[in-house]
Amino acid sequence: MRAQSTTYVGSRWIVLGAAAAVFLGSMSCTRQVETLYDLGPQAYYRTGFPLRDTSETLERALRSVKRIQSRGYYTTYVFPPETAPLETEPITAALLATAVDTLSSSQERAATGVIVSRSGRNVTLVTVAHVLTFPDTILEYYDADAAEAGLPPALTPPRQIESVSLLTQQTNWVLDLPEVDSFEILATERTSDVALIGVEYRAGEDPEDVDPLQISAGDPQRLAWGSFVYVLGYPRGYPMVTRGVVSAPDHPVLESFVVDGLWNRGMSGGLILAVRGDGEGLEWVGMAQAAAGSVEARLVPDEDELENHDIRRPYVGPIFVEEYQRIDYGITLSVPMTRIRRLLDEHRSELRERGFELPEL
Repeated sequence: MRAQSTTYVGSRWIVLGAAAAVFLGSMSCTRQVETLYDLGPQAYYRTGFPLRDTSETLERALRSVKRIQSRGYYTTYVFPPETAPLETEPITAALLATAVDTLSSSQERAATGVIVSRSGRNVTLVTVAHVLTFPDTILEYYDADAAEAGLPPALTPPRQIESVSLLTQQTNWVLDLPEVDSFEILATERTSDVALIGVEYRAGEDPEDVDPLQISAGDPQRLAWGSFVYVLGYPRGYPMVTRGVVSAPDHPVLESFVVDGLWNRGMSGGLILAVRGDGEGLEWVGMAQAAAGSVEARLVPDEDELENHDIRRPYVGPIFVEEYQRIDYGITLSVPMTRIRRLLDEHRSELRERGFELPEL
């Protein structure tokens, strides 16, 4: 089979066949570089890979994408079955004083934030709200007193509380600024799952290496089935660029769009960029929000019994039921740019008075 090259001229595709190939091959010391441009009809956002190299744009965008971490610290009060309070009793200091044991624990959450502005020593980032929110109180109940199956709530006997965990402290950090810095939660919208966080540098420090995102905000309502997107974030703590295809654009129930990207823990809040169909670059259309998942019940052995268990023999020790959260990879929700823009508009004047300037997206 003879090699063919294709050149676009005017409104026609012209195929240069064998004769032209021989002629071009006879030209001494001449190197032909061909570029194919798809000038056919395009949606506002492309449904395939971009025709131009985007590596420099993505590398520049990654400078504005940072890894964030929040940790909640809990004090847990444990009650024996004989004197355990019922769930109908209020949680008071007197009740907590009857606990037979007190434990300390913590919960950690990782996410991605995007720098949207820098004003003097103040830096503002946008991320998802759910990674910043910890429950104030966590209750666990004794299984023996669980509600009987099939009974309506009014006829269900009150359960006994096995433990009460109270949130005592929360720490928040941006891990990829010039220094590891704590951040303040400036504004949140739980329904939209959007949050603004701020870092204030100390006097004498100039965050000159902090680069706000320089990519234009796009319109997620122009996304279509099959729109191609890049996703930038910190899954499992690694800076990463991945890609996906959009489904259910502007879903009336979800008020969002779905991407088939393989997102891991820490990608929430990551930057989603769509490719302009006219070849004019990338636009910021949303943030990574959450992957679909399910909760499963597993039977697990007692850890203390397992340490001394002979693996060659059947296990006959105590068995417990444990909840396990399984991620359904490839089904991931997004926060559209419309929600992000709305939160910035609502808090622009308020945060300007505090020294945090917000851009017009």
